[in-house]
Parts: sequence; C-alpha cells; structure tokens
Amino acid sequence: MNSLTGIIENNKTMAVELLRQLIAIDSRVIGQGRGGREEKIQAFLADRLRQLGCEVDCFEPDNARLKKYADFNPDHDYKNRPNVVGTLKGSGGGKSIILNGHVDTVDIGDPGEWQHDPFAGEIDGDLIYGRGTADMKAGVAAMIMAVQYLREAKTALKGDIIIQCVVDEEGGGNGTLACIDRGYRADAAIITEPTDLKILTCHRGAMHLTLRTSGRATHASMKWDGVNAIEKMIKIMAALSELEKEWLARKRHRFLPAPTIMFGEIKGGAGASIVPEECELKIDIKYLPYENAGKVREEVENCIKSVGDAWLQENPPEINWTLNTSPYETDPKHPIVGKIGEKTLQINGKNEISGLPSGADARIINNVGKVPTVIFGPGSLKQAHSADEHVSLSEYLKCIEILTRTINDWCG
Repeated sequence: MNSLTGIIENNKTMAVELLRQLIAIDSRVIGQGRGGREEKIQAFLADRLRQLGCEVDCFEPDNARLKKYADFNPDHDYKNRPNVVGTLKGSGGGKSIILNGHVDTVDIGDPGEWQHDPFAGEIDGDLIYGRGTADMKAGVAAMIMAVQYLREAKTALKGDIIIQCVVDEEGGGNGTLACIDRGYRADAAIITEPTDLKILTCHRGAMHLTLRTSGRATHASMKWDGVNAIEKMIKIMAALSELEKEWLARKRHRFLPAPTIMFGEIKGGAGASIVPEECELKIDIKYLPYENAGKVREEVENCIKSVGDAWLQENPPEINWTLNTSPYETDPKHPIVGKIGEKTLQINGKNEISGLPSGADARIINNVGKVPTVIFGPGSLKQAHSADEHVSLSEYLKCIEILTRTINDWCG
C-alpha cells in the first residue's frame, strides 16, 4: 500500500493533464442525443485503455436490439458513436466491479456567457473550467486514473474491473443500455457522475407529458363568442399545482426531494387579437423509487379529468405521455456503499449517503442489469450544463484516491 500511496502522490500532474485532454475533445450531442460527436474522444479513450492492458471492446449501440427495453429511446443515430469498454481481468475468486461514465456533453449555449474557453481546460486556482468538466469528464478521468494507479502499483487483483465509457447519456441512456444488452455484469457498479463526493444510492424517476387543449377562435372584440384554449389550460395547471402540493404533504423519501410537477413549455394562440383555439403544454413529472409509474400516470390523468369546467368535460384535452425514465434504489447497507463510505471518510474526512434529484444511467445498470449500483464522483450537479462549468481539482484528486482504494479492497 505504501507504493500505491507514492504513486497517487507522484502522479497528480498526470491526472490533471488527462482531464485537460478530455475537455479539449469536443464530444457534444446533437439534437438531444439523436446525433453526437463522441467518435474522437472514444478513440482517445480506447487507446488509453489498451495502454493499461485492458481488453477493449468498441461497439455502436444497435437500435434493433435495444428497442425491446422499456428504457430505450428511439430515433437516435449511432454511426461513428461507439461505446468503449475496457476489461482488466483479475486472477479469479474476487468480486468484480463496473466503472461507468458517459463521454457525451450538452452544447455550450451562448459563447458570450463563458469567461473561459469551453474546450481549453483553463485552470484558475483550484478550479478547472470547460464543457463537461463536472458532467462528467472529471468522473471518466477519475475512474481511468484509479485503474492506472493500481496497474502502476502492480496490484494483483482477484476480481475483474470493467470500465465503461458510454455515449448518449444526455439523450436518455442508450449507450449504457447497450452495455447491459451486450452482457456486461459485475458484483457492483460505480457511476462517476458529479456528487460532491457524496454517496448516492437512489434517484427519482421522470415522466414527460404533453397536453393539448382545444378552444374556438373568434375576434378578440367578440371574445364571449369564442373559447380560449389558453384559459382552459390554466385551469388544468391550477389543478395539477394542487396535486403537487398534495404529493409534497403525502410522499416522502429519506434521501430524495418529494415528487414534483413542473410546467416546462407552453405555447398557443395566433396573435393578440384572436381568441386562441389551441394550447400545448409540456410537463416534467418526477416520482419516487417506491412508486409505480402507472399509478402516478393514473393520478395525473384523474386530476386533469376532474377539472370542473363544462367545456373541458365535453372537449377533454389530448394527453400524450412521451417519456418515462425509471427511478432506482440500492440498499444503503450494501457492501459497496460501505466500502466507498469507509474510504471517503478516511480521505475526505466525512461521508454522506444521499440521493440524486435528477436521473442517471444508474437505473439501467441497477434495474435492467440487476447490478447493485452507486453514484459517486467529483464535481457538483449545479455546474452541469452551465456556462463556465468547472470542477475542483482537489476534489477530483481525492475522488481518484477514493476510487483507487475502494477498487483495491473490493476486487481483493
């Protein structure tokens, strides 16, 4: 272990340089993941994993194979967007582990909002800036550096290490789903999404709903002869807001926020002088791990149908459910949670178990692959998708050490 300590201390510059190299490669998704630019970063990572002595598997997700899964997101093109999986075989008899991270990032948004070049990996004090630093190139770099440290220390592990660098997490998770479909399994998994070095054992589910109300158009000067579709939608929104309040009072989870109903986009009407004959509302609904998605949908639909309005009773809104990403939960008493907690306490001086308010690929590995999964990584979720995205270098380096020592103990 002394040699491992020395390797960790002496290679911090290498760890920072790897992160800067990943930031410099543009790997943004296109059209919410329907396309993407992950090819170059995946070629870089495949070469890096081969240098570590891994068996490297590069493969493009196959929509024809994935469509049988409930978590599949259709109409995404994976030409030149391969997953890269590196496997480091153990000697046998030990527990295996999956290290999973996505290489795709969202767009940079308005370049004028950035004070630092999104692709330069600029360092200012303890912070390194760039698109994807927190979400989640620091996490990908951390899991690779952890394995590199173990290799340099010539640590003889019994269990296998499976490093998954996946595409299209931002578009819904088909990259990780393809890894499960390909047969990759282990005794536990760590997803290195940004958690501020907290140990996250669950996240909420999410559903998207599109509502459309109809009305009757007339000239604004004769508004009483028309039916305003926007006003009808406002009544539905008020009812759903009351349902959300009722959820807040009734539904609880020790690690997660209560369920929410969020109105994300609304449009309707054709001009100020015309009573609008249609209105469309897009809604995001978050729900808890112990809830059934069908029951949640039923609650929402019953709420909509119960709005006391004669027009809506005779002309009910069109209801279209467009997305469901399932929640997940791992038992906080699982040994992998305890092992990460032990190392986090030793290295970071504290450990905290919590939950992720958004979604992640953990649901796929845990629910579909049946692999107990935790989320643990450097950086803050608050930085994800933001201008001047950044991560603390000291936290990044602590994460590498925690992962290194966790893997060392877990794999035997």
